[in-house]
Amino acid sequence: MIAAGGSGTLITSELVSPAMLTGAILSGGRSVRMGREKGLTLLGGEPFILHVRRAMEGLVDEVIVSVAKGMAKTYAEVLGEPFIIVEDEAPGLGPLGGIIPVLSSAKSKYVLFSPCDTPFLSPKVCELIVSSVHGTDGVVPKTGRTHYEPLHGMYKKQPGLAAFTEAVSRGDGSPQYAFNKLDLSFIPEKKLREVDPELESFWNINTPGDLELAESNFRTMR
Repeated sequence: MIAAGGSGTLITSELVSPAMLTGAILSGGRSVRMGREKGLTLLGGEPFILHVRRAMEGLVDEVIVSVAKGMAKTYAEVLGEPFIIVEDEAPGLGPLGGIIPVLSSAKSKYVLFSPCDTPFLSPKVCELIVSSVHGTDGVVPKTGRTHYEPLHGMYKKQPGLAAFTEAVSRGDGSPQYAFNKLDLSFIPEKKLREVDPELESFWNINTPGDLELAESNFRTMR
């Protein structure tokens, strides 16, 4: 489903239901190293995005896919329902170019994010993130003592929009540049490994070589 305004972003009601949860898949990257549109790249015969969405099933009430400018029609033709597709605000803004229109479009109070190129995302990791909010402005996993996974974060709509929009106005395209403006909870690696021992949820498939290894792993897991 695509409903776009003049800016290419989805038009939604101003009402936000606290009982809902939005899942978001970020697919606006340039995919230079992969050499093809990464979100629609097949793993086990299905686009990456379908694997990510499956990990969120049972937790989210709607799924928004953020894509690059001009790619909404292509994604809609491949994915169809039940995805909502929004286009990045502008090229070159980094991840926040996709996160901001998703937050603007979401009907829920919180949005659970994942990049499109992590098809081994674990449902248990998604559940852990969602259960760790505790009324804060969001939750961000950490893999290592100082390495954050902001694109796997869950952010509260209004504080997130304010902080991330301010970051973009300063020329910063990563969510991490706005962390000091948000009341966030962080999930340590030890806790993540309790539900995802090899941290496969955070394995980005960036190159054809990565994809070949992912196909091998996928066949083994089936």
